[in-house]
Amino acid sequence: MIVTFQPILSHFTRQLRFGLVGMSGIVVNSIILSLLVHGFRIAVPFASMIATEVAIGSNFLLNDRWTFAASAAGRPLAQRFLRFNGVALGGMAITAAVLTLLTHYAQLDLLIANVVAVGAATIWNYVVNSRWTWSVGSRQSAVVSRRSPVADRQSAVSDPEGIRQSAVGSEQLPPPAACLLLSDRDEEVAL
Repeated sequence: MIVTFQPILSHFTRQLRFGLVGMSGIVVNSIILSLLVHGFRIAVPFASMIATEVAIGSNFLLNDRWTFAASAAGRPLAQRFLRFNGVALGGMAITAAVLTLLTHYAQLDLLIANVVAVGAATIWNYVVNSRWTWSVGSRQSAVVSRRSPVADRQSAVSDPEGIRQSAVGSEQLPPPAACLLLSDRDEEVAL
């Protein structure tokens, strides 16, 4: 049995990058908030909204160019940004709800509750953004991974253009060499 760890490492690399970008967003948010409140004397609620949106923009650009760079070309930039912004606003609602529940009902310390709330929102943000905002690359691999390599090898016919035909129908897929195949003696397991 051959075990490949590359998909695991790339998955955790993306999560790590997403987390680092999120931490940079906290720094951007804090700097902008402080500048607006102390430097320009803008009221805290309004300054917080501006700082949050600037941090969302910063996080989007970093995630689009670094964390999800391989998937970024599938949709127009504006569409990806609108999706990311919507997901971030959902994350903001999750943070507020969890923070409220933990401080008012569980009587947790504000800062501890905030860490838990931000953690919950981070999970939401990562899962939804990786599956919706930058989902182009994962849809094609999902199509390939749903196929049984043995059934595919036995029932599919390839033509020179790379269109694979089977009893289910035909679709554009990568050439057979790019798919996981099982031989009679070896088994490849992607984790």
